[in-house]
Amino acid sequence: MEKHKEGSHTFGPELPCSGLEVAKAEARRLVLAADPAVRLQADACMRNRRQVRTKYRCWINERGEFQESALV
Repeated sequence: MEKHKEGSHTFGPELPCSGLEVAKAEARRLVLAADPAVRLQADACMRNRRQVRTKYRCWINERGEFQESALV
């Protein structure tokens, strides 16, 4: 786990997945299984050579609520 430089969220290790839907499901599972006090954030990203594009993000907010966002 590592703290994000620009905020108070914590990130877990990078996990390769077979597709974007699998990555989104894994991100949800990790965030919902984590202790809310950790405020874990997970992103589902696509890689293309050296470029990484975040397509989905989920996290636990300050009130302990699950949040998610589809990114373009």
